[in-house]
Amino acid sequence: MRNSKFQLTAGLAIAAVILGLKLAAIQPAAARAFDGEAYAIVNARIVTVTGSTIPKGALVIRNGLIEAVGADISVPGDARLIDASGLTIYPGLFDAYTNLGLRPAPTPAGPAAADPTQAFLAQLAAPPSSTGLLPEVTVLDQMQVNATTFDQQRAAGITTVLTGPRNGIYQGQSAVINLGGESPEKLILKAPFSQNIGFNAVRGSYPGSLMGVFSFLRQSLLDARHYREAWTRYRQSPRGNQRPEVNKSMDALQPVINGEMPVIFNVSSVREIKRAVTLAEEFNLKYLLSGAQQSYQIADYLKSKNATVLLSLSFPQKPAGLEDPESESLNTLRERAKAPETAMILHKAGVRFAFTSGNLVRPGDYIVNAARAIEAGLPKDEALRALTINAARILGVSEQLGSIEKGKVANLVLTTGDLFDRNSRVRHVFVDGRKFDIKAPEAPQGRNGPGGPNGTGGTGSGRGPGAAAAPSATATMLAAGTWMLTVQTPADEVTSTLTLTQDGESLNGEVSTPFGNARITEGRIRGSEVMLNYSLSVQGQTMPVSMRGRIEGNSIRGTMEAMGQNFNFTGAKRPNQ
Repeated sequence: MRNSKFQLTAGLAIAAVILGLKLAAIQPAAARAFDGEAYAIVNARIVTVTGSTIPKGALVIRNGLIEAVGADISVPGDARLIDASGLTIYPGLFDAYTNLGLRPAPTPAGPAAADPTQAFLAQLAAPPSSTGLLPEVTVLDQMQVNATTFDQQRAAGITTVLTGPRNGIYQGQSAVINLGGESPEKLILKAPFSQNIGFNAVRGSYPGSLMGVFSFLRQSLLDARHYREAWTRYRQSPRGNQRPEVNKSMDALQPVINGEMPVIFNVSSVREIKRAVTLAEEFNLKYLLSGAQQSYQIADYLKSKNATVLLSLSFPQKPAGLEDPESESLNTLRERAKAPETAMILHKAGVRFAFTSGNLVRPGDYIVNAARAIEAGLPKDEALRALTINAARILGVSEQLGSIEKGKVANLVLTTGDLFDRNSRVRHVFVDGRKFDIKAPEAPQGRNGPGGPNGTGGTGSGRGPGAAAAPSATATMLAAGTWMLTVQTPADEVTSTLTLTQDGESLNGEVSTPFGNARITEGRIRGSEVMLNYSLSVQGQTMPVSMRGRIEGNSIRGTMEAMGQNFNFTGAKRPNQ
């Protein structure tokens, strides 16, 4: 569904008395009517990132840009005043790789041919309904946003993301977008940015293994070279020569093999990382490594290759309700323990990196896990840079974003304390100079006073464990029971059965799907919001699944993420449950 342009209604009343302001710089022009384009934020602590922190200063926004910032600046008379006493201003945060704002792409059926060349050519000839290996897919082809799409990200301080399809092998082209409230075209800062490549084997056919995926990728890049050479020869001497056939997929790969567009390899293990680097070097590709959970094992190798990592902050979690802790392998325990240390190890090795949310279900956990990386040894200022200016430089938008400087786009986050303090919360966010107020979630009486917990549902700041509003008494056993779910996929509806038990905010149980059964590894309920994680084994491949939904009486609805794609689901509780 296409969404019409969303315009936030802003109140125009200004308080008659604002305590504590010293506004001697305001001229008589203050009587002019506010035109909605200028703000003056005063009495704030300002963390510029690339310069010194200003203990108490002012910042002026006009026409979406930072007009002035400093400790002693004149406040324009036509600007709307915001007293930020007690607040800290940071540059808007980046999520350096996600699929936010994109509707699910059709799932590829996968070519049946066993030969790499024939498989790739068969895929290119396939109709749009079998996309997932089509490099020409763009963000604008799939972007689907509305007024509330980015509420939770803004509430976590995230104002800019690199978003792109994350399904299949050749996944399509990404774009850098601002998380404002405008139409998709107005959100885009840079498009296309990259060609995205995943190492997801095709279920039931070629390429059905990691080795097959690399053979497929290598052959397709060789085919792209051949396509380039054929057209070069024809353009140089068209007379008497047959014109090559135009192919959109081959055309989309030309900027990649010409070194004009980077590729993002979605990788996890050391084996995947090294194979991606080898492939990039063979074809002289510009590349970035996204996810890279095991990059801590080969940090010196990555430095020697001058690699750039988009490091996932989606840390592995201990399964909820694990009956036998000793049943977990040493590998699993090591990966969980090392995840928060990875950023510190990359930093010490001199590897350039920025943070991504990976498969996080709750946007608020993004900063929570960045704080965990700091606790594990990453300097705080480096964590902030990985969320701001380093990400902006990697994505090629550092002249516009990533720090608080005159002339840059006014993407800003105003917090009640230090960004990484779990008791701090986001109060206001500016995107393209447009102000979004972040409302604290409603809390039961007697809980959640000023500086208390902040919820994760709706537009709350969602700052992670301990930050959610307590469930109301009427919601105590909302989730327990058996739920019949219907998942909307591009191909068809898929039905599943979800059986849950509830102990306070903790949920356990299992899900039965056409692809097999799985135990819930992590489950919780906060108010009426349900969050579940589990993994399915499909054709020998592990497929993590995250669910987030809202319960209303005996009904539930929400979204499910699997293999980087989001699907809507609805469901109903069985009677007498």
